[in-house]
Amino acid sequence: MVELTPSFMLEYESLDRDHQHLANIVNRIVQAIDDGEAEKCEDLVIDLVQSTKSHFANEEALLIKVGYPNLKKHQDHHKSLNTKMEHLLEFAKMAGENQMAGDSLRKELVFFLMDDVITTDMEFKSFIEEKAKPEKA
Repeated sequence: MVELTPSFMLEYESLDRDHQHLANIVNRIVQAIDDGEAEKCEDLVIDLVQSTKSHFANEEALLIKVGYPNLKKHQDHHKSLNTKMEHLLEFAKMAGENQMAGDSLRKELVFFLMDDVITTDMEFKSFIEEKAKPEKA
């Protein structure tokens, strides 16, 4: 299961909320696999992909607004994750019938979320802390 520790918080409410939502979906997928209900994975991964793309759009809009100097690099990183999301969908389609696909899905989901989505966002944390107005809760 994925737990977002304070070290992974951007301290920007909407992005942290997005990250928590993505972590919750990943945890639901992992739970479905662990409970022998891998047939639920496809719908859950579709939800994850849609939520991830929405998060990327929100994040990029903020980075444009605050004038983040490495915006293009971050946008390119988001584009590169589309292929990984397609692989997640393929694993999810097979997870109900193939334990190896379910195991691969579990592993890839955690890596995708933590290393590709959240850790990469840490690169702009100090920039948005300095440039973005704090969001009200």
